[in-house]
Amino acid sequence: MVYYSILMGHESLKTILLHTDPNLRFKIAQRVPKIRLTEKAVPLRIEYLSLDEFRTTVNSQSYTLGVYRHFPTEDIPIRMKNSNDRGGVSWDLDRYGFEIPNSTTPVLNGDVSFRTENAIIIRRDTERVEQHLQVSLRVYENALAKLNQLESEGKTVEEFLAGPMTVDDRRIRLYVHSPKEYLQLRINEFRNDLLPFHYRRNNLSPPFICYIQLTITQGDVRTIQRYLYNQKLYEAAKKFNEILFGNRPVIIVNQLNNMGSWDVWRIPVGLKISAVSISANSGYGDAREIIPISSILDSSKSLRNLSFSDISDPVLSFQHSFVREAEKLSVLSLKQRINMLVNALEKMENQKFHIDLMNHQNPSATYYFQLLQGWMSTERSVDSMLTLGLRTDYVGEEILELVRARNERTESTDRCVTVLRSDATSLQVSYAPLPEEINFSTFLLTARIIKA
Repeated sequence: MVYYSILMGHESLKTILLHTDPNLRFKIAQRVPKIRLTEKAVPLRIEYLSLDEFRTTVNSQSYTLGVYRHFPTEDIPIRMKNSNDRGGVSWDLDRYGFEIPNSTTPVLNGDVSFRTENAIIIRRDTERVEQHLQVSLRVYENALAKLNQLESEGKTVEEFLAGPMTVDDRRIRLYVHSPKEYLQLRINEFRNDLLPFHYRRNNLSPPFICYIQLTITQGDVRTIQRYLYNQKLYEAAKKFNEILFGNRPVIIVNQLNNMGSWDVWRIPVGLKISAVSISANSGYGDAREIIPISSILDSSKSLRNLSFSDISDPVLSFQHSFVREAEKLSVLSLKQRINMLVNALEKMENQKFHIDLMNHQNPSATYYFQLLQGWMSTERSVDSMLTLGLRTDYVGEEILELVRARNERTESTDRCVTVLRSDATSLQVSYAPLPEEINFSTFLLTARIIKA
């Protein structure tokens, strides 16, 4: 089948590749070297793309890299077995088995970094960590020993807690209610966590061999490939994404998903993405996590939809051109940001706005009306729209009453008020129940500019 496809005309092959699933294109290009240059030259169209430091998801298929620890025997510590079952750990290991924090790895040319200047580096190979592990180990060992002692003496835990206790007894009083199996599990975990300190102190090698594992997942089907651990995990991620996306024209993506993590995207130098929509798994990505993406966006195309939270940095949220030029801008905010949001609405010309509030906030109708006024303070074209997520039917009715009271020429129907304007347009404000709860909102208020 592949043989005959190579004999096709060049233009026919390009047409077929253009309409082929991206994951199948990756596979064909790797197996048939003769068409790699042609495959790279054909625009890549992706419905859904999600990037993380060690995971890339293209449509319904994900590619995950991890460090897999292979033991020559089946006696594998349970925590390591669990991480192996998940595809390996998402960080590098040093020669003694210590975790190398990802926050200490270099940002390479072409990478997109979401790190902050004040990022905390957590090291697990310090003397303080070792002392903490040793103390914790002793507490669990003493708790298990006490349970065994009580069992041999025919006493209950309640009798032990009711009687006079030594200093050591008081240290374990919160742990003796735990099942013995759980205590033994924690003891084993602490002992395993202490092993790298033992290996380093005696210059020993751990009893396992590390591999870089690539796990390809589609639905319930997983394919595993393992490679020698002769490069860092972040270097492997960089090379893998270069295989997928390197030396291509602008990649066309319908939905670019930001995972909402504080890591680094290890992507090829010069990668450009023409995205239709950008959001996070929850629907809203932190502005600090979305702004760095602008460096790889195709500047010749405007976003159709952009969703982000302005909670961390409200000023940064609205100052970038790709935010201001998005056709529809959806924002998750706090009611304390009312003045900032109103100011932003006054200055920005996006065709459509949507605003949601954090779930623990229940603002009054006045809050929403201020947003509506801010949006209306600048000239809006026909079909411009502002939507607001509401918690209750009562707030929606109060907003409509404010619209009626603040405007002279209005027309009302059920859950709708139309304000007649002097420029041959009208402002139509209405609200309706949502088919299902979305971001803790049960009603949606819509303000739209329509022809009079």
